[in-house]
Amino acid sequence: MKKTYSPKRQAILEAAKRAFLAHGYSGASVEAIAEAAPVSKPTLYKHFKGKQELFAAVIEAKCESLLSTLVSVQTESRDPVTGLKAIASAFVDLVYADEALQLYRLVIAEHQHFPELGELVYRSGPEPVLRHLSCYLAELHARGILNTVDIETASRLFLDMLKGDQHFRCLLGLQSGLSEADKQRLIDATVSLFLKGHGHDL
Repeated sequence: MKKTYSPKRQAILEAAKRAFLAHGYSGASVEAIAEAAPVSKPTLYKHFKGKQELFAAVIEAKCESLLSTLVSVQTESRDPVTGLKAIASAFVDLVYADEALQLYRLVIAEHQHFPELGELVYRSGPEPVLRHLSCYLAELHARGILNTVDIETASRLFLDMLKGDQHFRCLLGLQSGLSEADKQRLIDATVSLFLKGHGHDL
């Protein structure tokens, strides 16, 4: 998933993100994104096949830090409390960030005219996150640390507990993100409940 860093590719992604958030998916043109980068259209198409791939890359870039955390936890953390708290912290920082909330609203708003966006976003963000989390939980189960028979459901429930009502309120604009204290309370409660529910004594 990790790509070689390219300043031009990064500039295109930043310009695309700004354009999508400002004008929506339908209102953001490849020409305007190239001009804002600034790069030529052939250079943009050298890095991305078109607007769909560009939007997917914006979502993937937003999830990059979370995926890096998941990979490092899977390979380094032998303590499930430390590991799950690191994952939860990266996930909460991502999904409650203002840009992430704006992109989520954008996908919902554009879905009627561009139904392919939903699948595109899911493949670029949530799917790899669930896959890596499932691998980590499967490892904990194999080591006898957690009694997690249904790995996929457990992975979804863990992430769902970190969202729920508070995330929905943020999406609706009823509250603006979470304070650091609120984030920590949510993370601690989620990890504690999840581990106890899967046979691990804290």
